[in-house]
Amino acid sequence: MQLTLCLPGLLLPGQAFRDTVSDLDLPALARLHRHGRTTRGEALAADAWAARRWRLTTLPAAALRVLAAGGDPGADAWICLDPVHLEVHRRGVRLADPHALALSAEEDQALRADLAPLFAGLGELDARAPGRWELRLAAAAELETQSPALAAGRDIDPALPGGRDGPRWRSLLAEAQMLLHGHAVNRRRDAEGRPQANSLWPWGAGALPRDTAAPFDAVWTADPVLQGLAKASHAAAAPRPLGFATAPGRLLAILDELAAPALALDAHAWRTALAHLETEWFAPALAALKRGDCETLTLVGLGPEASVELEVTRRDLWKFWRSPRPLTELAP
Repeated sequence: MQLTLCLPGLLLPGQAFRDTVSDLDLPALARLHRHGRTTRGEALAADAWAARRWRLTTLPAAALRVLAAGGDPGADAWICLDPVHLEVHRRGVRLADPHALALSAEEDQALRADLAPLFAGLGELDARAPGRWELRLAAAAELETQSPALAAGRDIDPALPGGRDGPRWRSLLAEAQMLLHGHAVNRRRDAEGRPQANSLWPWGAGALPRDTAAPFDAVWTADPVLQGLAKASHAAAAPRPLGFATAPGRLLAILDELAAPALALDAHAWRTALAHLETEWFAPALAALKRGDCETLTLVGLGPEASVELEVTRRDLWKFWRSPRPLTELAP
C-alpha cells in the first residue's frame, strides 16, 4: 500500500500554527516529521491540489459533481452556482464557510425556483443535493473563478468572476443578491438566527475530462468533486472510514476534520481534531509503515498561506541519526 493522507486546514496561518501546535503531544506525527522528506508549495484547497495530482489544468467541478451523483454530464460545459452566505466585517465583505449554510431540501428548492429564471439565458439550473447547484451551460463561459474552499474567510473582491465573461456574471450575481434579499426563506432563517443565503458563488466551470489517468487506485472522501474525479479516471471511490484502514495499491484518503475549525480560527476545536487524527490515523499509519504493510506514507497539509508534503518510507524510519524536529517547523 502507498498511502496519501490529505489534510485541508492543517496549516493554520504561520504564527497561529506555531502557537496552537507547540504544546501538543503528537508522537506519531512528530516521528513522521523527523524522518520524512518535506516539500513546500503554495496555498491550495483540496480540489486544486487534486487537479494537480491528476494533471488537469482546470478542474470542472460541476461536471464532476453531476457524475458523482450518478448523472450524465455528457460533453457539455457546466458550472457550479452554489448558494453562499456573505458576511460584512470591518474591512469589507467575505465568504463564510459554505458548509455552515446547511440549506434544507425545501429551502433549496424554493430558492432555486425563484433564481433559475435569472440564469435561463445561460443554461439550465439543477441541483443534485441541497446547496449544490449546477448550471448546464448553453455555451462555454470564459471565466476566471475561485473555489469556495480557497475563498472562504477572505474578502470576496479578488475572487469575483473575472475573464471576458466576468462583467456579465458579476451583474447577474448582483441581481441574484437583490432577489435573495428579503426572500421568504431568508426571512425565516434570519428570524431563527441562521445565516442567510444572500448570494451565489460560480466556480468549477468546464466539461468532463476525457481519458484522464488516476494517480491513485482508490479515493476515500465525502467530497463529491473528488468522488467524481475518481470515477472519471476509473479509480474506486468510497466514503472514508472513521479510522485507519488498509487497502492494496495507491490510496488517497481526505481527512477534513481540521478544515472547519481552521477556517473559524477555533484553536480548541482544531487541537481536539488534530489529537483525534493522531490517534485514529497517524499512529496506526506509522505502525503499518513499521510492519511493512505500508510502503510509502505521504501527508499533505493544506492551508490559506502554503501547502506542505511530508513523505516517509519504511527505510526512512531506521535513519536514527536524524535529529528530532519540532512540529512548529511545518508552519508556513
